[in-house]
Amino acid sequence: MTDTRATQRIVTGSGAGKSPRPAGGRARRLDLLAGWGMLTPAVVMFTVFVIIPAIVGIALSFMQWDFFRPPTFVGFDNYARLIADPDVWQALGVTIQYVVLGVIPTVLLGFMIAVLINVNMPGVPVWRVLYFIPVVLSVAVSAVLWSFMYDPRQGPIAALLRAFGLPPVDFLNSEALALPSLVLMMVWLALPIVIIFYLAGLQRVPEDIYSAAALDGAGAWRTLWSMTWPNVMPTTLVVVVLQIINFVANSLDVALIMTGGGPLGATRSLALYAYEQAFSFQDVGYASALSIFQLLLIVGIVALGRVLGSRANR
Repeated sequence: MTDTRATQRIVTGSGAGKSPRPAGGRARRLDLLAGWGMLTPAVVMFTVFVIIPAIVGIALSFMQWDFFRPPTFVGFDNYARLIADPDVWQALGVTIQYVVLGVIPTVLLGFMIAVLINVNMPGVPVWRVLYFIPVVLSVAVSAVLWSFMYDPRQGPIAALLRAFGLPPVDFLNSEALALPSLVLMMVWLALPIVIIFYLAGLQRVPEDIYSAAALDGAGAWRTLWSMTWPNVMPTTLVVVVLQIINFVANSLDVALIMTGGGPLGATRSLALYAYEQAFSFQDVGYASALSIFQLLLIVGIVALGRVLGSRANR
């Protein structure tokens, strides 16, 4: 009789398994607390340095303030001034040039280098060290380094041109060459992250499609652009959105250090123009309106990227 009751409890689960439930619930609560404990520092930092400044910036965009006197509410005057300011649209055009000249080569070069590393080309360990070098350098250090490289008197590029009997070129003071020179440095800075994204994307490409392509007689280039490239398209959309944001944001640091926005505003992006309004002219309200305008552009780009990404994943 006792064995029969024990068997029934085992089969039906009655009287058994009740004690582990609190332990399981307690474990889940502990995991939840541990997760929040690890997330809390990041959430606090994000709130303090992103959310709160964004809210303050939105409020200041409706005010006039010069750092010294109390802010004065002016309504939408700063935004009306923004629309009528020709320098804003010039800076926006420069920002678009940063994005167009920078994002396309960054994406294509990152993809090609990732493919070469993924197929275990000769010297892969050396390539991995070389492409990761920009990550350990700050934007400021990289800007100083590249400013020296572009120096028409002592820079290595000028020395190389002299070795071939060519006159040195003052890249950073040329209205035509200053912006492409800055973009080249920014591409160099952005490549490591793009390569890492593509290496992760390439790991998810099924090997079966390469076998099918080989059976069909497809060459290396045909396989690359007809098989590999379409299969990493979701990764490409993420990379494009991130790099658009990167070239919009980092144009401030790079141009401020290397050219100061010159020559003749050729490298002055929207972010740098907002910085100048705040810290050169003490017009914090107008600078905040410019920053909100740039934020809306970035939000629009991210929203567009999400829509395109969802369509690509269907």
